[in-house]
Amino acid sequence: MTRPLLPLLLLIATAPVAATADEIDRLVQQGIEQLYSVQFDAAAASFDQAIKADPTDPRGHFYRANVHLWSYLFARQQAQSLLYFNASDRVIRVAEARLKSNPRDHRSRMFLGMTYGYRAIANARAENLMSAALSAKTCYDQLTEVVKADPKLADAQLGLGIFHFIFGSVPKAAGVLAGLGGVKGDAQLGLREIENAAARGFYFRNDAKLALALLNIYYRDDFKAGEKTLNEMARKYPKNVAILYALGNVYLDQEQPEKAVIYLDKVTQLGNVDFRTINDFSYQRCGMAFFTQNNFPRAKTYLQKFLRRSDEKILKAYAWYLLGVCFEMEGARGDAVAAYQRALKSPNYGTPEDMVGHRRAKMLIATPLTPNDMEAIRALNNATASNFDGAISTANALLARSNLTPAQRAQAHYAIGQGLQGKKQFAKAIESYRSAVSVGKHPETWVTPFGFLHLAECYLALNDRTNWRKNIETAKTFHGYDNEKMLRFQIERDVTMID
Repeated sequence: MTRPLLPLLLLIATAPVAATADEIDRLVQQGIEQLYSVQFDAAAASFDQAIKADPTDPRGHFYRANVHLWSYLFARQQAQSLLYFNASDRVIRVAEARLKSNPRDHRSRMFLGMTYGYRAIANARAENLMSAALSAKTCYDQLTEVVKADPKLADAQLGLGIFHFIFGSVPKAAGVLAGLGGVKGDAQLGLREIENAAARGFYFRNDAKLALALLNIYYRDDFKAGEKTLNEMARKYPKNVAILYALGNVYLDQEQPEKAVIYLDKVTQLGNVDFRTINDFSYQRCGMAFFTQNNFPRAKTYLQKFLRRSDEKILKAYAWYLLGVCFEMEGARGDAVAAYQRALKSPNYGTPEDMVGHRRAKMLIATPLTPNDMEAIRALNNATASNFDGAISTANALLARSNLTPAQRAQAHYAIGQGLQGKKQFAKAIESYRSAVSVGKHPETWVTPFGFLHLAECYLALNDRTNWRKNIETAKTFHGYDNEKMLRFQIERDVTMID
């Protein structure tokens, strides 16, 4: 899934030349507040004033360049990409000049390092992966030197902490830069560094708080802590669509689609042209939220808006697949087939959702949804929307039918397990998950590994660590199923936290 895009921001406060450090700090902080308040023109003016006050100070140059980067990342304005790279070249020249005259200017080196970090983000967005990797390695090297020289620079620890966390928790990410030498991962160290930046940072405390909020939710499984921070920031910056989008995604991932729609729909209503990409993805995510609530007409409306508006490559296949299901649930088989065909023509870049879209669209072109399939979809949607009683009742009614296929039976038992687990009836949920994983061979192969994961969760809730570990290990043995990356992340996270 495409998740919210958090910048790796860091800043330097260097010695004054033509203006006092306090004045440049005031202008930079003013610009940062304007950026977070989505006042790009005003922010650019503040950073221009900082540059005018002291053209040899990297701070104003750094943030002025990033105004262009935000426009490129969030609005996909290609012209802004060239402007960003030109402006970031100036940052590098200014920072290197400072270091040439004073090699111990650690904050200027931090600026230099984070400029390369941002260039890595820009190159990754443009799919220039080798350039992104080289820039990221330079960023890592410069930040490592900064933190070794001055461990008290809390702002610098944000960027380094993100490196340490990602390369310590995502093995494939670590492998990208490992061949360039010297990059080491340590997820727990990374978390501590980000926490320190969030608590003690001066220039990038907001960025560290955002990063920490998302890590609390998705890595530490501490939803309340992350939700609190995100809501505080949304109240402070009510027009910041990136924060609103992050909240909407979090609520959708936490199986609270009604809350998700509040924030995602607000993004679409604000319609900020500087955040076109986020606006477009908000339509897609709203479509998903309504789909999980079995509100297929509303889901169809938002999915169609996303497909008309977005020029992104990811999530298109999944959106076409969901749209096809919406049509089919309404009895429009011809429109459904056309949507499934579009799903197969859309790119599949390895995102879990698009992989699901491709597989299921191909299957549904050949074989239409049966009434039993539709009830299975409704039961699973109820579980995903935390409508646990609805999941249980719909799935039980489905199991009462005599003509179920193995896939339908397995999904019905799984939906009941989800409902019972959501209601904290863990012993009964174990029985349902056992029934789901023991059905036998069928095309919905995701049911079994996810069933074993949830069996482990239920046993852990009952303080049975032996069966928790047994089922976790069993879940690891499966390969090639829908959303495999998600399950493996959950396993690694849970094992790390519990052990």
